Amino acid sequence: MKYFSSIIQQKKIVLAFCFSLSFLLHLPFLNMPPRSIHVWRQCNTLAVARNFYLEDMNILRPRVDRRLDSDGVTGMQFPSYEYLVACFYHLFGEHDWVHRVTALLISFTGVFGMYLLTLFLFKSPVAAAISAFSYTWSPELFYFGIAALPDILALASSVWGLYYFLKWFKSDDYLSFFLALFFTTLAGLTKIQFLAIGFPIAVFVLRSKELNKTKIILLAVFAFISVGITLSWYYYASQLILSSGLEDFGLVFRPSNDIFIAINTIGKNLLRNFPELLLGYSTTVLVAIGIYFFIKNKTHKNVLFLPFLGWFCGLLIYYFIELEQMIYHTYYLIPFLILLFLIAGYGGLKLYETKFRWVVLTLLTLQPILAALRIIPPRYLGSTGVPIELYNEKQVNQLISNIPEKQLCIVGPDISGCIYFYFLKQKGFGFENSDSLFRIKKGEIIIENFIRRGAKYLISNDSTLHNNQKLKPYINNEMNREGEFYIMELKSN
Repeated sequence: MKYFSSIIQQKKIVLAFCFSLSFLLHLPFLNMPPRSIHVWRQCNTLAVARNFYLEDMNILRPRVDRRLDSDGVTGMQFPSYEYLVACFYHLFGEHDWVHRVTALLISFTGVFGMYLLTLFLFKSPVAAAISAFSYTWSPELFYFGIAALPDILALASSVWGLYYFLKWFKSDDYLSFFLALFFTTLAGLTKIQFLAIGFPIAVFVLRSKELNKTKIILLAVFAFISVGITLSWYYYASQLILSSGLEDFGLVFRPSNDIFIAINTIGKNLLRNFPELLLGYSTTVLVAIGIYFFIKNKTHKNVLFLPFLGWFCGLLIYYFIELEQMIYHTYYLIPFLILLFLIAGYGGLKLYETKFRWVVLTLLTLQPILAALRIIPPRYLGSTGVPIELYNEKQVNQLISNIPEKQLCIVGPDISGCIYFYFLKQKGFGFENSDSLFRIKKGEIIIENFIRRGAKYLISNDSTLHNNQKLKPYINNEMNREGEFYIMELKSN
């Protein structure tokens, strides 16, 4: 026990342990293609990165694969993560390990930032270690920590943004100010909901008795740039969507309009998503302990109470604005994690100072075990969420070998509009179900519209479509087949 108690107070050992064990547990999966839950989001992210890499590195013009007969440029959150992956593609080539290692390194920076932020707020290496452990072994972050999800970059950036802001606000260190501005703006641009760290920042500022003219000016600059640039980008992105008509990335609020669905969503998030996926059961216990000590020690008198309360209220506003997304998209709850990890660190510290120190060490020991058990079997070893042929690179290459470059294809049925395109490395027109190809829209059969606009090939794994007599008038011949997938050459108008 004394040995563990000594180790937990040493920053280098704590961080080295987190990074090393996380790397070892992830190592067998670092060259896997996108897979499992939310594979569609990973494919869309990586498609944008690939299109930067292969087509145009202009960060202001992100491109998707389901682009119809356009150049694919459309609006989305600021593609900072996608652009970073594309830069590494230029250095190392397009390999799955490149995007997964990139995500892992970003996750490690978030763990390091979480350690420093907790240490700054609580002045305790024990609390810092607990928060860093909680970040590392969140099951959801353990999974997305090597997956193509921009939220990982936004989360790490918001941790660093808050840390450097508090450091500047206390010490007038101008380098910290500019780093805070950079990371906060990056967090908001990458995913706008991560600007929620502005709520505790606002409370810290409003409660401060040490404001001077210089600080007030810098605070105004900070708010104007971080919020102004973020909102400007999202306005620009919405205009790109309007002009292109490509709506792969939705930049709209999605509150729930059904009270019963809303109640069910809230219950699922509180009783399952947070304890099982976002925090893990060990960290949930630490958070509960933290809340207990907040109440027991009358922490409302503490300087951190109001900033934390303001932060929580800000997150609740975001939560109800996007409540519809919380039904199936657990990663939309990730902005809550910084605050919860801090509370876990506080709770673990207070318990560590009692005779129940062994409980804290036991919970920390269980964190990586529970994270690995929850994520590795179902998500890394279970269903890929992708047709088996597409998950075999040799089969994919054989399937598309006869398609000339830069030819538009009709691809589906794929409700995601991106998975098949990404794995097949094609561009063009997608369809969600085969019947939709023969519907009439604006006086024209949809498949005829696609052909008129330049579609040359049809790629599908739907046997009913293959045998559909309605399709035959549009087909020249079948070119290739791999498993359930086949390619047909379309007749030109």
